[in-house]
Order: sequence, then C-alpha cells, then structure tokens
Amino acid sequence: MQQPVSPYNHALLAASLAVHRLLLSEQDLPTLLQGACDQLVKNALNQAAMLVLLDNEVGSVITAEAGLGTRFNRIMDQLRNSELPDCGRRCLAREDGAAIFCDRCNCGVCGNGRKEKSKAVAVAIRCRPGLVGFLVIELPLSPDIGQAELDLYQEMAHSISQALGRLFAVEEARQRELELKRVEERFELALYASRAGLWDWNIKTGEMYTSPDRREFLNYMDGDDDPGVSPLQGLIHPDDQKRVMDVLNDHLAGKTDEYRIEYRIKDRQGNWKWFLDRGRVVERDEKNMPVRMTGTHQDITRQKNQDETLAAVQKQLHEAVNHERNFLQTVIDGAADPVMAIDIDYNILLMNRVAAKLLQVDPELVSLAGEKCYQFFFDRDQPCTNSFYPCPVREVRKTNRPVTLIHESYHGNGVSNIFELEASPLRDKEGNIYGVIEVARNITDRLRTEKKLRESQSRLYHLAHHDSLTGLPNRLLFEDRLEQAILKARRTGAKLGILFLDLDRFKHINDTLGHDVGDGLLIAVAKRLQNQCRQSDTMARLGGDEFVFILDNLRDRSGAEVVAGKILSALARPILVNEHELQVSTSIGIAVYPDDSDDIEGVIKYADIALYQAKEDGRNTYRLYSPDMEQVVDSSRSLGTREI
Repeated sequence: MQQPVSPYNHALLAASLAVHRLLLSEQDLPTLLQGACDQLVKNALNQAAMLVLLDNEVGSVITAEAGLGTRFNRIMDQLRNSELPDCGRRCLAREDGAAIFCDRCNCGVCGNGRKEKSKAVAVAIRCRPGLVGFLVIELPLSPDIGQAELDLYQEMAHSISQALGRLFAVEEARQRELELKRVEERFELALYASRAGLWDWNIKTGEMYTSPDRREFLNYMDGDDDPGVSPLQGLIHPDDQKRVMDVLNDHLAGKTDEYRIEYRIKDRQGNWKWFLDRGRVVERDEKNMPVRMTGTHQDITRQKNQDETLAAVQKQLHEAVNHERNFLQTVIDGAADPVMAIDIDYNILLMNRVAAKLLQVDPELVSLAGEKCYQFFFDRDQPCTNSFYPCPVREVRKTNRPVTLIHESYHGNGVSNIFELEASPLRDKEGNIYGVIEVARNITDRLRTEKKLRESQSRLYHLAHHDSLTGLPNRLLFEDRLEQAILKARRTGAKLGILFLDLDRFKHINDTLGHDVGDGLLIAVAKRLQNQCRQSDTMARLGGDEFVFILDNLRDRSGAEVVAGKILSALARPILVNEHELQVSTSIGIAVYPDDSDDIEGVIKYADIALYQAKEDGRNTYRLYSPDMEQVVDSSRSLGTREI
C-alpha cells in the first residue's frame, strides 16, 4: 500500500516548484540566489538556508542566506580564510551529487548549539568546471524527512546548477561581444587616424573588401576600358608598375614575409599621389597556394613631400652648416618634423621651430652656442649612457655612418610618445665628422596601427582554423596537427592513436528537435569530450557530428582503448539541452600509427574503417582497426547497410 505524502514533503514540493519558476524567470544573479534561499524558509518550511558559490578561476565567493542572522558571520570568516565548512566539503566530495545529512559541523548551521540539536541537509552545486558551491538547509526541529525529500533537494540543486551555468554563459558571451565591439572600434579609429584603408582580398574569387570610410583610396576598380588589365594597375605610374607586380608576386609565392611597396597612382584630377601598401597572405590552401590576403592602403603623399624636403635640408646642412647658419635655420623651420644639429662635443648648433616647440624653448632664443645637449635636455654633467635610448652623437661617431634610433619621448620633453631619430654625420671638406644632423619623426600612431593589424591577422587565423560552433580545431588545423604529431612520432619512436567519433542517431535528434537543440548538443558533447584528453593531445570537430582525437606518445594500443572507454562513460550521462534531457552515445574507430599504417592517409582511412565497424557492431562501442575489417566494411557499404 502506497505511503501517504508527509506534510513536509508536500510543502517541500511547493517550495521546489517556486524555486524552479524563479530559475526560469530571474536573470539577476543576487536576486536569484536570495530568492531560492527565501523560498526554502518561507512559511516555516525550514529554519534557515544558505547558498555558497566558489569561483575558483577568479578567486571570488558569492553567498546568499535566509534565517541565519548573526550566525552567518562564522561561515563568512571561514570563506575569507579559504576554508570550506565540513558540510560543504563532504557534499562536494560526492561524485553522484547526492544530498547528505549533517548534524555536527563548523559552519554554524549544522548542529548550531541550540538546546534541541538541529539537523541539516547539504547538497553540492556544480555549474561548470571552476564554478562550484553548496546549498545547506537547516531542517525543522522534528522533520519528517527521508530519501524522497533528499532526492528533491538533489534535483533542486541540479536545477540551480544548470540555471547558474546558463546565466554565467550568457553574461560571458555578452561581455565577449562588447569587448569585440570595443576592439573593432579602436581598430577603426586607429585606421582613421593614420588615414589608412583596410583591404581584404579573396584571391580565388577576386572579391575585395575595403573599409567603407576609406573606400575612396581603393575604388579604382570601376573602369572596364581594358578587360585584360585591372583599372588600378592602369592608374599606377608606368615607372612603378613592374616593381609593384614583382613585389606582390614574390609575396604570393612565399618569398617574402610581408608585402610592402610604395608607388604612385594618378588621382581623379590627374595628379600623381604616393601610396604605401602593406599586407600579408593570411590563408593558404593544402597546396600552399595563397587564398586570402589582407592589409592597408595609405596615402603618404604628404610624408613623401616632407621626406624630400628633409632630404634637401640634410644635404644643405652637410655642405654649409658652419657658413650659412641663418639660411639653414630658415630652411629647417619649414620642415614638419623636429630637426636638430649637434657637434661631436655635444654642443647644440641649431634646431628648427618644431623641435623648439616640443622642447618648450623660445624659438627666438635658440642660439645655444656652448650649451651641451645633455645639460640642456637632462640637466646632467656627463653625456648620456642609457643603453635603452642610445645617444645619437655617440652612435654616429661609433659607426661613422647614419643611424636610426628609437626613443620614448623627444629628448626628455615628458610626452610619452615614440620617436624615430635619424642621425646622419656632418662632414667637413676633408670628410671628417664634426657633428650630426638629427631628424625625428613621431611614430606612435604608426606602431599602434601595426599592432592592431597584427592582432587582426591573428584573429583571422584563429577563425580560419577553428570550428565556429564549438571552438575546437577544425579539419584544416587537425590535418596540420596530425602531420606534426606523425613527424614527432617518427623522431621519438612513439606510437600515435587516431580516434574517429560519430554520434549515434544524431540526425534523428536534429530532425525531431530542431537544429538549435542539435547545435546545443554538439557544444555540450564537445565540452565533455575535451575533459577526456591530455594537454598534449588534440581534439577536433571535422563537421556535423564527427569528432576526432589525436593521442600523442602512446606506449601501446591499450592506451587508446582506455581513452575510448572514458569517452563512452562520459557520454553515458544524460545531457540537458534547452530543457530536453538527451541520452546520446557514440561509436569510435581507432587506428594506431605506425602499427596500422606509417602515413597520414593510411591511418585516417583505417580509423574510419574501424568506426564503420563499430557502427555495424551495434553502436555505443569502439573498435580497433584490423585488416579483416576491410572486406566486411566494403561488403556492407556496397549493400548500403550503414546507418548513421
């Protein structure tokens, strides 16, 4: 005869329903945790409730409680000292997640020292790796509680774990999206500041993406006068065309690490403008042919004009710095960058107005005869000896030729910018060095732009080599990792295991529950599978519901079997996706290098054959490749008997 439901059980069911409704509707973490505790003590169901979350990744603690009052201080003191109460440690040690009784504990809840000794229930909370916790409930003094109530508390803790896991995942995704938007915005601002246009060229299709706000730099592709010559190529200066194509072709062929070229283009008004193109091939196919290239296109006409002006200034200074001071001062004042002349005894001979402005010197009082540069700039008694920022005069004297140096700030002016100093020797009629002419250029923005370009290239590489759904390596990266692993195995004489996985009847789940559930299942399966491989191993998704493991440095075939067994056990537990509790299994095919084959194609083929055999043998199992499988598999394939 069925036992009647106890009043406590009936009230606990109502509280459990209220907690589940809260988990479905509430998105604010503190409100959710506090609401769960409040429901557990509502209507005197229990004396007190406490929920503790431990984020081991960032070292933080999140708590909520109801009914504890000042007793809560004891548990907080323990948590601040990185100490877990006995009840929390005991329930977290239970791998099955079962709720436990506790009547003697150091937390202030279990056996709290009252005259009537109280009893508590503790159950673990496991949201995800690195985020765990526990729920402790102080029961009524005379509770009518048994296994059914413990099961209810276990189920409630599991639901809280799932809800918190989803809540944290949604928040992390939102933060990643915000950070991505901020990075893209900063990248666009950097390109705008440098007046550089971003281009992304699909070499196979010929499609070219350009920055919308800089398209005027790259929109020379509209003409169709000569179908055999690109319109852009036709606008390049005749003297530069061959050089541009040679540099581009050398990079596409892999002869250079970077495509970098300065050349002239005729603008719409018929004037010649200088442009700097910088780029790099970011993707190649399996035959090492370039597939995709990205870079920047920058108008450097003004810089070229400035360089030509500075070159003229330097030439004139070389010839007449001691005889035409006033004339040279007038000339260098027309330069857009800081210019300075210093003799070999460190005396400042002259500087232009730009340099005087940076150093906050009155341009009318720049006649600094007898003033040493190290005294004037740094208030020192001796020449500078900083190895990080070498002295231009010392370096020119040491090398007897022009030098290029990088200095943070311009001669101690206090502004944290990066300057490129070009120091050239000043020679007399006999060819002896009597000083240096120094030209500085602020390269801070250029360095920032180059850094952003490198970061963008790195991000594009990651996207090209990883599965967009699970974040696992994709087929392209898997093949590269397998090639490297086989090369290593050949050197060391170790064995290598290849495990092909195919989820059983995944198509049925996808067709009946929808692609959203199917995608969620693939993500959850990928996370479980990742926990079964070592750091040195590789796990990849080949597409659909197919996964693959590369097991490095195996002693024998049994090592691969151990991993296969762990995979089957890991997937034996139900997976909750969008409120659907799914039971999924997998079939595994195993091939071992070099036992089964000593080349990449062979070991992949034999792992696939073994997978087919596992499917034929009833699924939810693994099979090691053996030569006698090939005849059976070929026969089955010809009859069309394999069912995915």
